[in-house]
Amino acid sequence: MFSSRLKYFLAVVPFLAMTSVPMHATTILSENFDELTPNLTVTTAGVFSTLGGTNVDIVGPANGYGGLCAAPESGNCVDLGGTGGNPYGQLGLTTELNLAAGTYDLAFDLVGSGRDLTTTTLVTFGSYSQSFTLASDDTTDGIVNVDVAISGGTTQLEFVDESSPNGNIGALLDNVSISTVSAVP
Repeated sequence: MFSSRLKYFLAVVPFLAMTSVPMHATTILSENFDELTPNLTVTTAGVFSTLGGTNVDIVGPANGYGGLCAAPESGNCVDLGGTGGNPYGQLGLTTELNLAAGTYDLAFDLVGSGRDLTTTTLVTFGSYSQSFTLASDDTTDGIVNVDVAISGGTTQLEFVDESSPNGNIGALLDNVSISTVSAVP
């Protein structure tokens, strides 16, 4: 009987060694803006701060702009156009991330303004740089989940509204997250 258990164990061990256990991603940053008080002309929004003397608007049901945070948004979101700033809405992490070299998952929801104007937003994170031009009703083209190679060191995540002719109407940002995919310890 011992011999048959040993044979079974010896047969199973190599099989288990060949299977890989998926690595669980570690969330580094998660911001959905729902814990914030909706307000216009803010210079901080959760883990983000505005850059270059700009401002953004935190919009949601509490300040009567909840309808702007259309699906897939929920609760509050950030209008990157801000109010009365020039240039408009340059939003970056308040504290840059110090990341090990590796691959990171960047996810965010960036949707059209919902106010009959097209917006353009530049998003940068490490080696990732993408400009999004969104029609007012676009709720799909700015929904992003992408793997980004990071060389290591301090890394900034920025959302820059490039729609200054639109005044205080920008794209709407929500559900920002960064997770590890693989990092070199």
